[in-house]
Formats: sequence, C-alpha cells, structure tokens
Amino acid sequence: MPIRSNLVYLSSAVLGTAFLLLSCAPSAHPDHLTIRDPRHFTGTLHVDTCVSGAPSGDITLDEHGAAKTSLCPAADHSIELDIVETNQHYKIASNKVRVRRTGDGIATSIEANLPAS
Repeated sequence: MPIRSNLVYLSSAVLGTAFLLLSCAPSAHPDHLTIRDPRHFTGTLHVDTCVSGAPSGDITLDEHGAAKTSLCPAADHSIELDIVETNQHYKIASNKVRVRRTGDGIATSIEANLPAS
C-alpha cells in the first residue's frame, strides 16, 4: 500500500490561508466617532479634525452642528459615526460620511447629513 504525502494538502491549506489573509488586509475597519447631539441638529454636521486638546472619541455638537476632535484619520481610513440624541441612537455608515482632506491626504474635517427626527 503506497503512503500518500500530505505535502500537497498542507501546501494547499497554507496557500489558501495566505490568500484569505491578503484579500482581507486592504479593507481596514472604519474609525468610530461618537457624536452627542443634545439639540437635535438637522442638516450637515461639520467636525474639525486633528485639533490638539480636543476629545478624540466622544464629542458634542453645538447649536450650529459643529464640533472639534483630535481624531486625525489616516488617508486610507474611513469614519463611521454614532449619533446619540436624547431619545434615539443611530449610526451613519462610513460610505455616507465625507472626510475632507488636504492635497497630501491630511484630514481637515468630517461632514455628514443628519436627518430630521
């Protein structure tokens, strides 16, 4: 009875695992930012990014829908927003959030539309 080599099966498993890891690597998870909206602002919110001394993960909008954060998303990162109002909590997906950047990719602001409640 001939002995089969497990080298073919082992090689296939290693190559398959490597392929899966590499195919998922470019899709980085979005950064998260929690935005408190106590005044139920409706319209386009504007958050200045990379502001030294500002909070990084939990900020509060003013009456004009503006805020500041020290979060400075890298050029290949997107942002997902968690909006917290007094009577509701919802997310804005990264594909609906605009990150404004300088020509060399540095984030300057984050914008998204907040719907009427």
